Amino acid sequence: MTTLDNPPAETTEAANPTNTFDVEALVRPDRVHGSVYTSPEIFRRELEQIFRKGWVYVAHDSEVPEPGDYITRMMGQEPVIVARGKDGQVRVLANRCAHRGNRLCNAEQGNATSFRCPYHGWTFSNEGPLVAVPMRNGYADRYDSLRGELGLTPAARVDTYRGFVFASLAPTGISLLEHLGRSTDAIDRLLALSPAGELQLGAGHMKHFQNCNWKMVMENNVDGYHALFTHKSVYDAVRPAKVSHQPAKVKVLVRDLGGGHSEIDYSEEYEKLDEEFVWFGRSPREKLPAYVSAMEAAYGPERTHHSLVVGPPHTLIFPNLFLAEMNIMTVDLLAADRTVAYTTPALLKGAPELNGKMLRRTEGAMGPAGFLIADDGEIGFRNQRGLAARGSEWLQLSRGLESDLDNETGTVNYDKSSETPQRGFWREWARVMGASA
Repeated sequence: MTTLDNPPAETTEAANPTNTFDVEALVRPDRVHGSVYTSPEIFRRELEQIFRKGWVYVAHDSEVPEPGDYITRMMGQEPVIVARGKDGQVRVLANRCAHRGNRLCNAEQGNATSFRCPYHGWTFSNEGPLVAVPMRNGYADRYDSLRGELGLTPAARVDTYRGFVFASLAPTGISLLEHLGRSTDAIDRLLALSPAGELQLGAGHMKHFQNCNWKMVMENNVDGYHALFTHKSVYDAVRPAKVSHQPAKVKVLVRDLGGGHSEIDYSEEYEKLDEEFVWFGRSPREKLPAYVSAMEAAYGPERTHHSLVVGPPHTLIFPNLFLAEMNIMTVDLLAADRTVAYTTPALLKGAPELNGKMLRRTEGAMGPAGFLIADDGEIGFRNQRGLAARGSEWLQLSRGLESDLDNETGTVNYDKSSETPQRGFWREWARVMGASA
């Protein structure tokens, strides 16, 4: 059993009979305790166990395409700068002046060979070393040694998979590929829609403040049960739907990929229909001639047809990356009950014709006046508020438990409304949170 010195106030006697934190008492195979969404103590432990020790998605390398390009991001609640040096390497550096701890870079993005602290003017290369200190004589003969010691702290480990940049603040642990496991298939599936096999995430991010725990945001993305109800207004307004949302009428499955990664997979239903672009408003290929031509030149007619039939993935990569079909989502963690969701369209390199239409679709679905995120944000807020009520303090995740099937792709369930993805998410959460601090 893993314990914390200061257990969450919301924890019940059943979950916390000895005034200690017991992860096994909070996560069971078919349910989770409500305090996992509300407890500040659990939130603090997540920052350490998940967002410092594990692999975290920080950026896509297309967001810093040129030497000197940088963006600022958060790893948990730790600010970092993702910068491409003149050597072409993408680095993840602590956004903290090595002098007095001031946040060094306050812009969201830009191009600079160095960063100058607004407090006392210390200046650092965009590759990390300290390069200048005003009035250096104040450090006498110690200046050279000081300069050599006080660079920006790099993330302990940085690695990429097909342009997706991940970092870990822990010097040891499993490799990125081990962390990603089966979820690499989802990234490959998305990039198979690009004639160049690459993304260009250059459209900027939409930010949605959400009054709920970060896990509600991420879990909800692979919840196939809620769409008919939470998003009813969407389906009333947008007809026909890409496929029926009645589980009995379609061959759509949910899948626990292992490692906390999970997805809703429409590919079998799309292959049965054998119709291109069902996932893109059933746009006929005649309306995208340049894109289809570029795809066939890159991959050939047969492979192109398959990619255009099965479309993009709908996959959550633990803990903070969601491949939202033709959008990319990640989250900033503000507090146990406050989150910011960042969304950007997954623009494809070599596909300007498709990208133009994709921007409009992203605005309609994900924008401030769009359908989907507004609905999900309101439901997240109501979830968080509802958890304040005491009484039945467990949340049920047992739907479809008896019909889960294990195969070479993970644990699957052909009932889209099954809570198989959520059970996989919480299994990994419990494993990581229960590990030694």
